[in-house]
Amino acid sequence: MREVYRRELLPARARWWIAAAGMRDWFRYVARSLEAHVEGEGEGDGGASREARARAIVCELAAETMRRRYAALREGEHAAALPAPEENPRAVALLMSALYRLDLSPRGARWIFDGLGGGPHDLGERLAAQRLAWPLSSEQRWRELTVHLGEWLIVLTERLPERLPRARQIIAEICFDAGVRYARSIRRWFSLPADNDAARAIEVLRTSEYVFRVNPEHWGDAAADGRSGYLEGNACPWYDRPGWQRMHCGIFGQFQAGVCSEFNLKYKLTKTIPKHGGKLCRVDLVS
Repeated sequence: MREVYRRELLPARARWWIAAAGMRDWFRYVARSLEAHVEGEGEGDGGASREARARAIVCELAAETMRRRYAALREGEHAAALPAPEENPRAVALLMSALYRLDLSPRGARWIFDGLGGGPHDLGERLAAQRLAWPLSSEQRWRELTVHLGEWLIVLTERLPERLPRARQIIAEICFDAGVRYARSIRRWFSLPADNDAARAIEVLRTSEYVFRVNPEHWGDAAADGRSGYLEGNACPWYDRPGWQRMHCGIFGQFQAGVCSEFNLKYKLTKTIPKHGGKLCRVDLVS
């Protein structure tokens, strides 16, 4: 499996499944992380707990993310197959539940769709969800979900400051912690030591970047002593979405910084397309 990731040989269906699982996990992780930053409302008197408050924020913003992506799909080649939300108020929730493969995690992830009125309520809606998704191939489903990652960050940075002080700093911290968590899990899976080896750090970085189309065309190298390296590549699929700004590259970069920290390396965002123009982004890994 390590070699499959290194050579980027996963079939489209597997990429879609992994991206769907990754997005479900990302929503859940953000909700858990926000619990420390929200206030419960009279928890001892039957009010909302911190968990409930954090989940309510995430489902509201997740719903906004999915509505934006549904609108973008209707502007493209799938417009004829997707009804307007005014014609079918359940269309967004049903299509997205199929893309996110909600049927595989109904208890653990169903709450994510509460902002859209919930996932499919019965067998009829489950079938309707599959019919809406049917025109999209596995490759198209994967490509669509990879854009959700960036759209979600745009919505977070636009809407979370209305609810929390230091919201963008909190998001960056969550991204860093998620990178640490991810690197540890991949290190265990691949049996990689946690030394300052840039080649191994780059390999772990690319496992997540590959699945979510971060710099889909890329190249890089690591020094022989393992104490430095670099990655260059072309644009991520969301950098031209409405609302994307320079800061978003830095916030998302905290995930990669968290990964690199597990290899005792620092992650430096040297060049980004939104800030520097051109067609390439570059990151450097240094001791």
